[in-house]
Amino acid sequence: MADIYDRSRALAVRMLAPRAKGGKGAEMTLQRRQQGPYDPEAGGSTSLTVEHLGSAFRDTFALRDIDGTVIKQGDVKLLVSPEKLDGSDLPEPTTQDRILFDSKTYTVIGVKPWDYAGLAVGFEVQARA
Repeated sequence: MADIYDRSRALAVRMLAPRAKGGKGAEMTLQRRQQGPYDPEAGGSTSLTVEHLGSAFRDTFALRDIDGTVIKQGDVKLLVSPEKLDGSDLPEPTTQDRILFDSKTYTVIGVKPWDYAGLAVGFEVQARA
């Protein structure tokens, strides 16, 4: 039988799913730059961009939270599903990752994982355009 954490994760996945799949979210793409294999002809390694298709819901920060240093005017809060659109696990976003959401490109500034007993239930991402 599934425990409360599994049910919480399933609820988050359903709620953050794209509207076309019955959720409240929209499709997004998490882009992560990684170092590619060493190329002896070039004398170094190339940089690769790996894309992960997922879903998220955009929220705003409360005015009292915008301090101009950590959270700036125009920053958005993205509530990100822990699953990709294909059902596999989405890697936890990290700073300097890029998120394509609602025809805009955002840079990840900070991440607060919803992590209960080692299970990723979702991610609260501070993103800046």
